Amino acid sequence: MLGAARKLILQNGARRLSLTDVAALAGVSRPTVYRYFPSKEELIDALGKREYRRFNSTMDKALSGTTGVGRLEAAIDVVVAFLKDQPPRGLVDLEPGFTQDQMAQVLPMMTEALAAALDECCSDDSCTLASPPRELAGAIARIALSHYIFPDDDDTAALCQIRAAAGLPLHKASHRRGQRQLRGRQTS
Repeated sequence: MLGAARKLILQNGARRLSLTDVAALAGVSRPTVYRYFPSKEELIDALGKREYRRFNSTMDKALSGTTGVGRLEAAIDVVVAFLKDQPPRGLVDLEPGFTQDQMAQVLPMMTEALAAALDECCSDDSCTLASPPRELAGAIARIALSHYIFPDDDDTAALCQIRAAAGLPLHKASHRRGQRQLRGRQTS
């Protein structure tokens, strides 16, 4: 049911979502949907909670067994992967108010998870952050969400900018690609 609801929201927007359509797409009866989700709002809330659990679980797995700078890099990789896994930007155009509401819920969730990871980075003497953990976590989360709303043609831009904000060097492959793009623009 949640998968069907997500698909319908991406196709038609949240305003047009109906529990009847969710039931039809999920292959269940309307009473079954209503038993679990008495309203459209509760269904949308359940979708958000599912994403919250998925993000936290992925973050926990990625950070398990890592220390120092590796922990920071793993946290950034999770954020970038989560960003890439989100629905296409078309939802921003289809329902800007709904998207803004969802981003307002995602920002503190992402910031909290990152702050916890960064706090642990600081407990390791080999890791020095460019800023205090909470501020750095907020900056990373805001950069990530801005890339969702305003995507870049370069699929490595979000990762490069988040790494730069965290005070980390760029990955060698993305750094070389960026240097080639810069040289190409200078010769044009």
